Amino acid sequence: MLKQSPNDSKQYQAITLNNGLRVLLIHNDESTKSAAALAVNVGHFNDPSDRQGLAHFLEHMLFLGTKTYPDGSEYQKFINQHGGNHNAWTGTEHTCFFFDISATHFLSALERFSEFFIAPLLADDFVVKERENIDAEFTLKLKDDIRRLYDVHKDTINPKHPFSQFSVGNLDTLADRDGQNISQELQAFFQKYYRADYMTLALEGPQNLKELKHIAEQLFSLIPSADSPLPDIDEPLYLPEHQNIKIDVCPVKNDHQLIISFAMESIDQYYLDKPESILAYLLGHEGKGSILSSLKKQQWALALTAGSGINGSNFKDFNISIALTELGEKHLNEVVDIVLAYIALLNNTDIAEYLSLIHI
Repeated sequence: MLKQSPNDSKQYQAITLNNGLRVLLIHNDESTKSAAALAVNVGHFNDPSDRQGLAHFLEHMLFLGTKTYPDGSEYQKFINQHGGNHNAWTGTEHTCFFFDISATHFLSALERFSEFFIAPLLADDFVVKERENIDAEFTLKLKDDIRRLYDVHKDTINPKHPFSQFSVGNLDTLADRDGQNISQELQAFFQKYYRADYMTLALEGPQNLKELKHIAEQLFSLIPSADSPLPDIDEPLYLPEHQNIKIDVCPVKNDHQLIISFAMESIDQYYLDKPESILAYLLGHEGKGSILSSLKKQQWALALTAGSGINGSNFKDFNISIALTELGEKHLNEVVDIVLAYIALLNNTDIAEYLSLIHI
């Protein structure tokens, strides 16, 4: 049973197609647009060790023609011509495709969209150009401090955990080998992982729920089912030697930042209680008696944020990020002591009940 706000006028229905695809239908009679999103429980964690970036490359390639619509730019043109937007992203364990469009053209857009997951061409003709686009995406971020920190993180964890793998891909990791185009490996990856049981679809628009259900069944029932569930990740993100350490990173920009990261197991099962949000609120508080107010009195910090770091099916990081002054950088140990003292204070104090009500 879906819990719904009394201020939410939308209508919802959750169904599962015969092939195992889970679908959320949303009737929104206040909108003139319709939208769709399909998430696959597959990401760069599933890349073969010798083909890092393959999941990301496949995401790009699915836009470039299908059996019924072989023109590699047809989908993009159709969406743009009818007042819509589209995009996709590849994460660690999920890949998501989405678009919105004028409601009158929703069915035609979905006919094109659904074929991504049923009959993509993955044609050799598009491989070279799209591989160059992937490499350009990689090169663009080489001097991005956030991406550099992300890569340092990957290099300082358990190397057997899939998070340690290179996620974006470039000309080297995605090169043709032994005279064979990589399109065959793309096809094999697609056949293995793009299965209905690993997917969740959401459809929203002014169409009624009965019509949306018919559309979902008509267009997405041909996605094949999986033979077996996806395996769990058994390797821990951190081994003992990867914890209680200090890592110095030289930034591209003149930036003085301290990140204190706490390793945890996955906390997805606690999502109704939102413990992370409450902790982030308490640790990120800026008023009297807060960590930041104490650091500012010493002229050691300019700003502080607290909250989620990386997370996945068997890991979670909670980060406290502090923008330091040059003086604060000379007092790192004292800054860390203040943070840990505040955490100890929280640990020995009952959390006020009203704080949990704020984050429901």
